[in-house]
Amino acid sequence: MTDPRDARLAAALRELGDRLDVPPAPEVRAAVLARLPARPRRRPPVPRWATVAAALVLAFTAAVTLSPAVRATVTDLLRFAGIELRGEPGPAVRGQGLLPGERSVDLAEARRLTAFPIGVPAVLGGPDDVRITGDPTRVVSLLYQGGPGRPAAAAGEPAVRLDEFDGQLGPVFEKFLGMSEGLRVSVAGDPAIWIDRPHELMYVDRTGEWRTETARLAARSLVWQRGTVTYRLEGAFTLEEAVKIAATVS
Repeated sequence: MTDPRDARLAAALRELGDRLDVPPAPEVRAAVLARLPARPRRRPPVPRWATVAAALVLAFTAAVTLSPAVRATVTDLLRFAGIELRGEPGPAVRGQGLLPGERSVDLAEARRLTAFPIGVPAVLGGPDDVRITGDPTRVVSLLYQGGPGRPAAAAGEPAVRLDEFDGQLGPVFEKFLGMSEGLRVSVAGDPAIWIDRPHELMYVDRTGEWRTETARLAARSLVWQRGTVTYRLEGAFTLEEAVKIAATVS
């Protein structure tokens, strides 16, 4: 049996509902969405090869940053003091590899025509020949014939060659090392690279063009830089002999 009180409550509620004026519900969807953080757009899936490549780049970068040995190979042995060293075979050797416009002068004339200071190795004394390249002079080469305290050389070839140039003005020589590597050493505290075997050498002109006609087979070489000047000592030396000679250049 229905409770009379329930019936009276229901009737009162219906009457109250008929008398109330309820406005329509406001539109709140836009306001709510505006307060929510933007949904990130879905990115296309990254191919697996791209993920692997990115990982290799990161690993390589970390190795260069953390490993002095790797850092030397990447920086010094690709470009060192105006000389680029390449781990590939060089161009065909066509002769003695004279530089474009190379000409002989005496040491005093070379110093007059050169903007950078010319150093002479004290233990070798004055050179037998001085050659300059470029106008204005870009490279100075001091040549020494065989003799006491100097290595032997092929007939007609200098026993010692010391090239000097401003190492800040871009690459001057390309050295092709094949599968071998240079060794990072020092000369009186200055950074240096020692190349302990014959290798192809080629001149690079002021415009950055390779002059393949200058390609020749160079002997063991020590390359170092003092201030802005780069020195390249070439001859049949041991590393210890080359460093001792280089330390007396002034």
